[in-house]
Amino acid sequence: MPMFGPCIFGIWLFVFGFVQCELPPENVLLSDIDVKNLMQRLVALEESLAIEKERNDQLERSVNSLITELAETKRTFNDKCSSLDKQLQEYHKEDKDMRRKRNDSWWKPKHSALTKQDSNKATVFTRQSHSRNSQERLLIQPSQITPTTVAFYAQKSSNIPASEATGHRVLVFDIVKTNIGNGYHPSTGVFMVPESGIYVFSWSFRNGNDDYHSTELMVNTGQEGIIYIDSADGSDITGTGVAVIHVNKGDDVFVRIGSVRYIGPINSDTRGRCSFAGWKLN
Repeated sequence: MPMFGPCIFGIWLFVFGFVQCELPPENVLLSDIDVKNLMQRLVALEESLAIEKERNDQLERSVNSLITELAETKRTFNDKCSSLDKQLQEYHKEDKDMRRKRNDSWWKPKHSALTKQDSNKATVFTRQSHSRNSQERLLIQPSQITPTTVAFYAQKSSNIPASEATGHRVLVFDIVKTNIGNGYHPSTGVFMVPESGIYVFSWSFRNGNDDYHSTELMVNTGQEGIIYIDSADGSDITGTGVAVIHVNKGDDVFVRIGSVRYIGPINSDTRGRCSFAGWKLN
């Protein structure tokens, strides 16, 4: 009897363990459900990932398009900047050439008979090519009544020595006899046209013995008349030029020595004076 009890207890343990091994636990069934849920979530995540990938691809295409447009805009901007820079350089070059030509054709005398006497009465003006800012440049002694007639006549008070009678030297006629309209400036020898129209201009100069010169009537930077005299016979000779031309308000009209063939002084004294005159035809 004492041995029978342990045997029965061992058999019961064996059968109970076998039965427990054969029956499926509840936790195994729960794992299948979890797996199914996880699979559904995985499918949903894959769909979300596909949507996000499509969005990323679209954003990447948009960014690439913007980069391409930016590069094209930058290239166009650089091309325009280069074109503007080239035009600016050409403008500066043309302006520089114009200034050089103006300086070549413009001479302002340092000494004249009336410069020292009338230094306080000299008219200030800015010379520009053609008729630019003509109203500002025509600031002469004010006149209460606008003149209906424009005319001037002036003579040169002294000789020009041979060392100074060179090409493009402006002749300054500093003795004013007539200046209706106040267009002629005796300190510079320039007539600044106060009214547009047809004008008659006359100028004369005198050579010494065995000397020769040519003189030019200039309107701004253009030559409108030229005369040449050669006193090869050993006596003084006076030459006179006349021109009938249309000029615009603000134009500069003056007489200068030609750029070629100039020898000796230009005389202007009591035996004969150089002169410059002009008047508007009504």
